[in-house]
Amino acid sequence: MMKYNRNIVPSIFTMLNLFFGFFAIINAMQGKFVSASWLIIIAGVWDSIDGKIARSTHTYSDFGVQFDSITDVVSFGVAPGILIYKVFLYKLGPLGVILSFLPLLFGAIRLARFNVMQDGFEKTNFSGLPVPAMAGTLSTYVLFNYDLWEGLKFAPAVIPLVLFLCYLMTSNVEYQMMPKFSFRSDKGNSLILVLLIAAALAAIVFRERVMFPIAMGFVLYYFVRSVLTHTGEDEDEDEAFEVPFVD
Repeated sequence: MMKYNRNIVPSIFTMLNLFFGFFAIINAMQGKFVSASWLIIIAGVWDSIDGKIARSTHTYSDFGVQFDSITDVVSFGVAPGILIYKVFLYKLGPLGVILSFLPLLFGAIRLARFNVMQDGFEKTNFSGLPVPAMAGTLSTYVLFNYDLWEGLKFAPAVIPLVLFLCYLMTSNVEYQMMPKFSFRSDKGNSLILVLLIAAALAAIVFRERVMFPIAMGFVLYYFVRSVLTHTGEDEDEDEAFEVPFVD
């Protein structure tokens, strides 16, 4: 009789992530950009679930970490790269190929750095924008445009958006991990959980019209906070090195 291995449970959700990422690529190649964007977002949902299950059931493993990273390269590197290429960047020729390759390149670097720097299996905060967040932002940007204008209204805006997100992935900007689904934790976790629930409800009600603003709000909040924090630290260091003159 085959012995049940509970370690396979989170891997099932990782496989779902990979399948939806692969399916997103097929849809993008067929010109079904809205469907491809939604499939990338759904892949992100499975990606968040597999990690939660692995940590809550203590079924994480080195294999699971590597399998998850390889899957993320496909779903959140290859898929959004092909999506933005087919939507607009193909018009730029070789430059468009390079720009659409950047999410895959920087995403792979981001994941490799995360695996090397990770100490144990318990995730704390993320150094650099998580790869699923980058893919989700690009996907919601496509959904936002197609919902309002049935196409990219300001198509060239894809270029600075891609460059900015790629920079953030390999930056030292600290992004907070998903909050614990409990109000019994600290106040900071409870506040983030409330904001997350409010964002989810807004996305359910208004769908494509609010998903991109919410995603960009998340991206920019931690970026601005990091800039202000480092500016304050630099000022404190300058004050510490000031030598008072004695008359």
